[in-house]
Amino acid sequence: MKEQTGFDVAIAGAGASGLAAAVTAAGAGARVLLMERMDRVGKKILATGNGRCNLTNLEISARHYHTRDRAALAEMLAQMSAQKTLSFFEGLGLLCSMPEDGKIYPYCFQASMVLDCLLAAIRRRRRVCTALKFDVAAVEPRGRDFAVLSVDGRCVTARCVILAGGGLAAPKLGGTGGLYQAARDLGHTVTPLYPCLVPIKCKNAFAGGLKGIRVRARGVLTCAGRRLGEQTGEWLFTDYGLSGIPALQLSCLLWKLDAPYEIQIDFFPDWKPERLAALLDARRGICETLEEWLLGTVPKRVGYAVMKSVGLAPLSRPVAGVDAAQTAALVRALKGWTFEVTGPLSWEQAQTTGGGVPLSEIDPETCMSRRRRGLFLTGELLDAAGDCGGYNLHWAWNTGILAGQAAVQMARRDRID
Repeated sequence: MKEQTGFDVAIAGAGASGLAAAVTAAGAGARVLLMERMDRVGKKILATGNGRCNLTNLEISARHYHTRDRAALAEMLAQMSAQKTLSFFEGLGLLCSMPEDGKIYPYCFQASMVLDCLLAAIRRRRRVCTALKFDVAAVEPRGRDFAVLSVDGRCVTARCVILAGGGLAAPKLGGTGGLYQAARDLGHTVTPLYPCLVPIKCKNAFAGGLKGIRVRARGVLTCAGRRLGEQTGEWLFTDYGLSGIPALQLSCLLWKLDAPYEIQIDFFPDWKPERLAALLDARRGICETLEEWLLGTVPKRVGYAVMKSVGLAPLSRPVAGVDAAQTAALVRALKGWTFEVTGPLSWEQAQTTGGGVPLSEIDPETCMSRRRRGLFLTGELLDAAGDCGGYNLHWAWNTGILAGQAAVQMARRDRID
């Protein structure tokens, strides 16, 4: 099959990171080839933020990311301010909102508008060719250039290659993780991959009837008794375990297979146990049965399940007959109802990928590989998974921008040489 040659930059993956790299490189005068495995570009962008696209967050810091190399991450984030992201999109004509909670969205709250602005910028630059259904089979060095081979036999060559193909999350939107092998073949290592921002499968013998109930609470994740993290917010009980934003955030810490993880749900996170015990004692004067004892404090079915878990049944039992030890057991359960974690839900429900190419293997200022000159790695391929709130898109945009800028500069220098 005829080989396409003469490109300055070939970008594998037309998601958030790849599109940002293409806009940046083409804007600097490079001839760019944008390759996408799917039948259209930017599919995952359209699904972000429930279709609203949380572009970035005003509070960008390493504490909102999960990686094995926090020092390298902090160094990279220092040059990736939220204002830089805003300036990039303002340059594309996208008007952005500035809400009080720090999460930045397009002003129209439509992810499709973000994609439209990116594609319009690419069209205006007239230096980007797009190859759809281009499933990368291999990336091979050829002298000073690279050849990118597709599964169906196509071949393109370019001076620089940017691997921006995303991870394993959301396979229906293009997440196959196929470029991890390309990175390995070019000398990189890949740390163990695991789904992040995903609901959590749990066991609790008394929570089976709570599907669909939402409750504000604090959840504390532990492993073999060691506290790993906590999240407060609206939790959702499901038929498989726990969901809601707090559960998704804690899922980023579940990277050890078969580890004894547990989550304790505190339904009264702002109350000390003594205050809760006093409340229960005071309610003895107005409540006749267990059915009424927690009425008006926590969702009814939650209250019934928690009481049953500490042996307080049947619901018709008089409150007056509950002794001090049983009251103390109920207080402990309301302050720490335990769920045994059996693992994250599948990759299909995950929003991003944990693990990846170590940050120590790329230049923090350019995202260029330290193993292969002219190769760049961005976005989800790297070992940096962000929390909910625009952090993963922020990482994708900015690593793409860094790689796009550096690839153009390298291609220009090599042309002069």
